[in-house]
Amino acid sequence: MNIRGRDFKLHKQTDDKGSAMVVVIIAMAFIGILASVLMYMSLLNYQMKANNLQAKDNFYSAETVLDEIRVHMEEQVSTSLGDAYTQILVNYDDTSVSEKESKLRYAFLSSMQKAYQCSDTVSLNYYDLRKLFDSLSPEVRKNTVLQTGDGINSYTIQMVDGAVQMTGTNGSGDAVSDLPKGQLTLFTDGLSFQKLKVTYTNDNGYVSVIQTDIRVKMPDMSFAQAVSLPSLTGMSLVAQKNIQVVAESGKLSDAKIAGSFYADKVLVGNEDDTNSANVTLTLAEPTGKENDDKRMVAATELYLGKGAKLESDSYGELWAGKITMHGAATSTGSANMNFKGNDVYVAGDLRIDGANNNFTAGSLVDENYSGQYIGFGTGENGDSSAIVVNGTGTDIDLSGLINLTLAGNTYIATKTAKDNLTEADGNLNGNASDRKDILMGQSIAVKSDQLAYLVPADLVKQGTNPVTKEQADTMGNTAVDFNAASSMLGGNSLASYGITKFITNGSSDSQGVRTFYKRLNSKITIVYYYVSFDSSTQAGREAANRYFQDYYKVNKSTMDAYASIYTDGIKIRNQSAGAYIMHLAGNVVMFDKDQTTGSYSGNLQNATLGSDQSNIGYKQQLTADDSKFKALCKKLIDGYEQLTPSEKADTANVYSNLVNTDAITSFTGVVRGAGLVVDTEKYFESSAYPDCKAVIVYGDYTYPEAGHPDFKKGIIIATGDVKIQDGEEFNGVILAGGDIQLGQNVKVTPDKEAVLRALTYSKEVTGSGGGQKEYHVVDFLIGGEGYLQNNNKTYLNSDINLGDLIVYENWQKQ
Repeated sequence: MNIRGRDFKLHKQTDDKGSAMVVVIIAMAFIGILASVLMYMSLLNYQMKANNLQAKDNFYSAETVLDEIRVHMEEQVSTSLGDAYTQILVNYDDTSVSEKESKLRYAFLSSMQKAYQCSDTVSLNYYDLRKLFDSLSPEVRKNTVLQTGDGINSYTIQMVDGAVQMTGTNGSGDAVSDLPKGQLTLFTDGLSFQKLKVTYTNDNGYVSVIQTDIRVKMPDMSFAQAVSLPSLTGMSLVAQKNIQVVAESGKLSDAKIAGSFYADKVLVGNEDDTNSANVTLTLAEPTGKENDDKRMVAATELYLGKGAKLESDSYGELWAGKITMHGAATSTGSANMNFKGNDVYVAGDLRIDGANNNFTAGSLVDENYSGQYIGFGTGENGDSSAIVVNGTGTDIDLSGLINLTLAGNTYIATKTAKDNLTEADGNLNGNASDRKDILMGQSIAVKSDQLAYLVPADLVKQGTNPVTKEQADTMGNTAVDFNAASSMLGGNSLASYGITKFITNGSSDSQGVRTFYKRLNSKITIVYYYVSFDSSTQAGREAANRYFQDYYKVNKSTMDAYASIYTDGIKIRNQSAGAYIMHLAGNVVMFDKDQTTGSYSGNLQNATLGSDQSNIGYKQQLTADDSKFKALCKKLIDGYEQLTPSEKADTANVYSNLVNTDAITSFTGVVRGAGLVVDTEKYFESSAYPDCKAVIVYGDYTYPEAGHPDFKKGIIIATGDVKIQDGEEFNGVILAGGDIQLGQNVKVTPDKEAVLRALTYSKEVTGSGGGQKEYHVVDFLIGGEGYLQNNNKTYLNSDINLGDLIVYENWQKQ
């Protein structure tokens, strides 16, 4: 048998042992490709997000341009609205509600048009593109291009090489020289800045473009709402004339007043030379009912007589036209005023006369200072807030304050001084219009300081100042050398302070040397030469301050010696001692006599007038304080703008703006005409609350009155004087058209619950004709119904959000 051999090439066995490697290689290739795709997609996504963020950033940067324009526009809207509203108030009582609204719309829109009017056209139908561009901050302005058109020409404004470049072209592409302006369209409810185009390029070169109209809408204001009302329930006393704590010889008295009060004048003790020993007025809140919002107002003056004392707790604000203290030289005649940490605002001077006066404001408790003394009168409105010491033995302690502001300067009162001249002398000091008080470079001054403002004797030809009238007549206008150096002024001349000539009678000059004549007896008249600085200018006041600083440095020991006669101390905290605000229009010499050794040395605190001149916030605060004081004197509210024109009238005051005297007169007439007993009918009451009543009196009233021993609280309204008898206490509010006189040891405290209850009382009166009429207590108050609301206040308008008045329309982003 033939057996064939095998051919291994033809019969090679096959299997899958190599396929695994191939699969692995292919899988790795796919994974690599997938990873690459994922990484690429991630990178692409990152780049897209980065670009999106950049685009958003650039978009909002362009929007920032519009935001800045809008903020500036809000300021103008506020100004225009305020001006328009003021115009309406001028004739408020003479126009209807619809007329007020119409006039407000016209005044507001006209003011806005004029504010953005382009100077090269009289038309109010265009806005000045440059004014919008100038409202941008420098950082934003450099990257911004604004464009608009007036319907005929197109305009562009931008920064080129650090300068503003304005270009314009007409429809043919030719250049025009007009100022850049856009269309300002007027609507019945507002106006629109048309087609404003903003192009913003950030520092990375990204560009964003927005085009829009800016619409300014009229605010929704209603004139039909009630006027503002003060917090009647927080008041205790309102007197159209005076509130006086009477002093009687041999009687000890401590009257107490809580809550808000108003009077034209507040007198503690007697105003004449009668001794007011042992009379104290305490202004303090009841424990547990402290009211830090109370307002204590003496519109014209707060006066402290001989031997009187005023003590105050730390609550509320006291406002006064001026403060006068007049102590006496006797052991019981000193006058003391102590404000323990509350705020004292004075439009005029704190004037200290007589002897043995002690004035303290501010408090230091556990190393914490409290209290403010703010003399806000700058002299521009006739009130110059300073502290004048004419009396001997005076002590002033202001070291505990957190804010000492004296916005005014002291003066030498040559304008009203008694010169004792006779007809033979003629009117040597000139007519009343010629005579001026002498501005002093001080905000706190003692009487002897006026010697500093006599022209130094080494500059007077005669070698003395004063001189006799005969000597003055001989020297004439050569009496003073204005250019010579004076040793009394540290080598300075009068000319270096702007004093270069004599001021003659009839002259309109405000700065120079003034002469003042004073007759000593029938044969001798002496003449004083005073340096007179212009109080109406910043330069004049700064010159007066500098003059005093130079004079005091040379003559310190002499001036301190004279000052020690008048004051035992003028204590002011150094500005570096804790949180402390100090504003001084003039210089202050601080004194603190050593009671052990009797040593007495002054320390000069320079005025802050120069730095305050550029302090806009400080100036605005003084203006706000002056406005608030006016409002408090008219209606015991803080906002002067809330008053109507009739409430702002010169003859208006808190009493006349609160009490409806016509209603009281009518009520009393009906009662008398009906043959009723007025003394009975004037009481409004409820049998459920016999101690709470309302008394409506035409004329004077004395509390308590015979027949009403249970009357302890409520409301007393009288068109005449009100007297509270010795030892009595009343809870509620007293409104008097004349004076309020407080007897010995009287106490008056506000009572919200009692006042609100009394306001709800009413009674029916049958007239002489048989008809009945119901009278409500609220009818005797102007706007009386408003006092029964929860917050006792209603306002002319709710708050206006200026941001809501400015909106964008036709917004496009390119």
